[in-house]
Amino acid sequence: MTAAIRGPWKIVPSSGGQTAPFYMIRFDKRGVCTSPASLAHLVTASAEATDVFLFSHGWNNDWAAATRRYEQFLEQFTQVREQEWDPPAREFRPVLVGVHWPSTVLVGGDDRGPDIAGEEPEAAEEAEVDLGLLGEHLDADQAARFYELADEAQLTGADALELASLLAPALAGADDELGSGPEHTPDAKELVRLWAAMPSEDPQAPTSRGGFVDETPETNGTDPQAAGWLDTLNPRNAIRSATVLLMKDRAGRVGGAGVRTMLHGILKASPDSRVHLIGHSYGAKVVLSALAAGSAPTRPVESVLLLQPATSAKCFADPDGTEPAGGYRPALDRCAQPIMTTFSRHDAPLTKLFHFAARRASDRREVVIAGAPSEFAALGGVGPQDTSSVTVVDARTAPQRYQHTTEQIIAIRADAVISGHGDVQNPATAWALLCQVME
Repeated sequence: MTAAIRGPWKIVPSSGGQTAPFYMIRFDKRGVCTSPASLAHLVTASAEATDVFLFSHGWNNDWAAATRRYEQFLEQFTQVREQEWDPPAREFRPVLVGVHWPSTVLVGGDDRGPDIAGEEPEAAEEAEVDLGLLGEHLDADQAARFYELADEAQLTGADALELASLLAPALAGADDELGSGPEHTPDAKELVRLWAAMPSEDPQAPTSRGGFVDETPETNGTDPQAAGWLDTLNPRNAIRSATVLLMKDRAGRVGGAGVRTMLHGILKASPDSRVHLIGHSYGAKVVLSALAAGSAPTRPVESVLLLQPATSAKCFADPDGTEPAGGYRPALDRCAQPIMTTFSRHDAPLTKLFHFAARRASDRREVVIAGAPSEFAALGGVGPQDTSSVTVVDARTAPQRYQHTTEQIIAIRADAVISGHGDVQNPATAWALLCQVME
């Protein structure tokens, strides 16, 4: 546990030999701020800033990695800014904010916390999934049985169904991304079918810390179209899928509660500053939930940059008479600039696994129909779907700027500059942010 901080976490270099305060604001799993003194200091400091940058990491990240990755992204941004915007064409007095939310699903020999990207640290080989994240939703007898089933190398059909029945109530969440309201408890048989269809992994290889899930999953030979009751099931697939959903819900809860309150406070206290939101993986869900949930803030944020977002590709969807608008569509009207979001075919977790795990309602369509993206596909894997408010462009590097558009979303096809889910702190992503700052 780090010592209590009542102001900036540290001071970092800024433009023209100046410095900028960098705050780390913590939230618990309910979205309650656990560093209120630092938050109060931040809100006051924001009133004097020209630009406030609010970052959120994704899941499975620890404190040491978080601070390191936030700093690495900022270093990339500073280098690009000094090359392409020095001196700045306007006043530039930034305040930096990193969100810290409890996203860790791996445990090792020490306590760990947030990360903006996805580097596997030295101790990753000692880490394992924290089954307590699932067990805490069960009573004592149920938890004991869950731990027994989770400890098996393989489960029979009957045991797999029992595991699904134990976990199903914990996986009933509100699908805020799709705007469809509260979900019903998933059907246990459907969960088993999904678990059987999920690509498998080497059981001896640990899940990479710092990313969404494993970066290079291998298929287990199961045809997802025909997957059903199998003779045996690896419980690791079930646990991976369940933790994906629990952390998805937690990201939305933290964003829609505590981070939303913080964002509204900053916008109200600093009427002239430009507020920029940046989120990676489930961190994109954190910042979108903060912006889109509930009533609108007193004024729009300036920009939103989503880096390989682990949210539904339909989160910005148009209403079509039969389906509601995407749950994050309100964010489009609460951002002064078009929202920028990256997607890459090299992001294995979001292109190969997300649509298996992030399915709460009954299976409404097959995983793939005639080559089309899954109904449950990830925004960071295939880009925005079912929306007329988008312009799709190839990723650009300095000095080629992104062109102004009347559409509310700029979807950046980032195959050439993002090689994997965690490859989000590089000159190209820093340039995308700088283009928003210079706009």
